[in-house]
Amino acid sequence: MNRKKTLYGLGLLALILVLGVGYAAVSEVTLNIDGSATVASEALKVSFNGVTDTEDDGKVVASSTDNSLNASIQVTSLTLNEEVSATYTIKNQETDVDANVIKNQISNDKPEFFEVTTSVDDSAETITAGGTGTVTVTVRLIKTPIETDDSTANIQIDLTASPVAQ
Repeated sequence: MNRKKTLYGLGLLALILVLGVGYAAVSEVTLNIDGSATVASEALKVSFNGVTDTEDDGKVVASSTDNSLNASIQVTSLTLNEEVSATYTIKNQETDVDANVIKNQISNDKPEFFEVTTSVDDSAETITAGGTGTVTVTVRLIKTPIETDDSTANIQIDLTASPVAQ
């Protein structure tokens, strides 16, 4: 009798197992996942990485602020229409985002005498992720100063970096 009960129990268990597998094989389940995602906005890690070259060191003193996009250039003793320049290295510390570097603002304490242009005035410098680029700042004397105080210009350059859409 015990043997017969065990066989009935195993048969019932096998039947339930066959029905479960059969139901799973013929049934269809649609899985929908709803939700939203947000991206934290942070400033790009793009900054000056030093001054690589200055033209005529006696007339140009250039510097940059580490970990920022702010630099300065001081020029002195230029003759009319003479141009001097400084080239700055810019490092993109991002590992997966290219950056466009553009001119934000130039502060010139003697704009009536000195004209300032940069290589990113009209078009952005694109710096690949992890790469470096250069920005050149050119200063030209456009009017001869009469006063000695006006023969030196202090110029502040502020650049902006924006991500490149990929």
